Amino acid sequence: MSLRVHLAFLTLVVIALAGIVPVPAAAQDEERPMTIQFSQDFDRFFYLDEIGIQMALTRQYESHIDIETYRLDSGDLLGLSLEGNVTGAYRGLRVNSQGMVLLPQAGMVMVRGLLFDEASDRIEEKIQNVLPDTRIKLFLEQPRTIKIHVVGNVPFAGPHLVQAQTRVDQAIYYSFFQPTNSEEEEEQPIRMLVNKYPDDFIGSNQFAIRSISITRTDGTVDTADLIRYLKTGAEEANPVVTEGDIIHINRFHTYNPRVSISGAVHQALEMEYRPDDSINRLLRMAGGNTYDAADHHLRVLRQADQGLQEIILDDSTSIAQYEVQPNDRIIIPFDREKRATYNAQVYGEVRLTGRFPIKDGETTLFELLELTGGFTDQAMPHAAYLLRTQPGRTEYGTRDAFNPLSLRRTSDQYEQGFEYLNLEAQLIRNRVYVDLTDEDQLKSVKLFDGDRLHIPKDDGTIFVFGQVNQPGYYNFEDGISADGYIKNAGGLALSADADRIFIVKAQTDAWYRPGDVRIEPGDLVFVDRVPFDELQAARAYDIQKRTQRNSNIQLVMTGLTTITSIITAYIAVTR
Repeated sequence: MSLRVHLAFLTLVVIALAGIVPVPAAAQDEERPMTIQFSQDFDRFFYLDEIGIQMALTRQYESHIDIETYRLDSGDLLGLSLEGNVTGAYRGLRVNSQGMVLLPQAGMVMVRGLLFDEASDRIEEKIQNVLPDTRIKLFLEQPRTIKIHVVGNVPFAGPHLVQAQTRVDQAIYYSFFQPTNSEEEEEQPIRMLVNKYPDDFIGSNQFAIRSISITRTDGTVDTADLIRYLKTGAEEANPVVTEGDIIHINRFHTYNPRVSISGAVHQALEMEYRPDDSINRLLRMAGGNTYDAADHHLRVLRQADQGLQEIILDDSTSIAQYEVQPNDRIIIPFDREKRATYNAQVYGEVRLTGRFPIKDGETTLFELLELTGGFTDQAMPHAAYLLRTQPGRTEYGTRDAFNPLSLRRTSDQYEQGFEYLNLEAQLIRNRVYVDLTDEDQLKSVKLFDGDRLHIPKDDGTIFVFGQVNQPGYYNFEDGISADGYIKNAGGLALSADADRIFIVKAQTDAWYRPGDVRIEPGDLVFVDRVPFDELQAARAYDIQKRTQRNSNIQLVMTGLTTITSIITAYIAVTR
């Protein structure tokens, strides 16, 4: 084929495709003939029905068409591709009101009510009468628009235009929700698969959308269960609407029969009862059983004239055969053993840290430490502590999480320290102090889900703070007393109280007098201040002491004067 022929064909295609682009309104009003363009050099052509294309441009379609089940009717827009003796394309073939489609050169073909394969065979037979040995492929350019009626007790009843092969959920959407932009909807009245039903609408039970009735033009009645479709995707519960269907929807009243399913399911549901409900169907609507559901075991409760009735179904056969009754309450029990995913965490100076599986309330601290592989060389086991995620929980049950150790110093606590004491009590209320070197204690401490064991690092320091000149960390030296560490910290500050020096143990945060306990790495040395409430109180106290001292001196002087007067008088009398 020559270069001239190729250029002619490409020019022809460009000119033909240009006809698809929408033209201004003024130009659309002008009469434009149906275009059939041929090439004189080879047997390829392109046909364009501009009327059909312009009509298609007024609709926007965003849904999937099941072409195997689609039946053609008036308003469908078709396209053809031809291969064989003649190669080309027919675009914009519209099925007219009589159900026929006009084929250039071949004439009219009746396609109403035909499936796609049936219509394709009939059109190919017609084409081959004028174009022998030519095969065709039929495709749907644009589905037709149909009219359905939504009636009943819904907010926006009345007729609706939808695309052919639309299902009930999309067909009735605008009977409940109005478009947000009316002008946009007028320009694009058909927008499918963008209409979403909010979950609160489904769960509100305002409308009987499980018993939607659809009256067909031939008098038959079909039903739709919209909740079942939205929860499971079962298309048989959401049938396709057809031209002239009357869809009836009522409000759901408080006295309407209900059914509920709850317990070990992914989503508990209470909804309208349907006579064809089954337990397995309701389970699928609830998302199925959760992991910790009891296998093949459930309870059904209902109120009857004799009172509350309970039915226990404990095998798959009885569950499948059970006939759900109005107002049944189906409860799926939990299997507590399946929830045994308990763990405890270990942090700090052990060879293996992380989460370790335990038996809630049974595994001991000794068994947990064995799983970690032992301490590192820098571990400080005597200062370890266990954090409870559930304060106060013990192997005997849950008790008050109050820590009596927090009251050790309250008898010697001044008013300024009570706020700190309250904060301290909150911080330590879920701590369990353990000595990891005491095997008997390790075997007696039970672990619970979420417990966290902390083993601090022994950095060989003592922390000195409070009323010292240079507070901070100082190297631990065996045998040095509290006074020695205070000396290393620059000695006592001016406001220090030498009688109020304490050792705070790293293991328990307990306070001791320096002579009552041995100082170990990680311990704290605290120097308290002179217990004055504030500077003004100290000044007032100082003034009071001076006044009292002056009063005492004046009293002594007065006494001396009196004694002197008595002695003088006595001497004068005895002479």
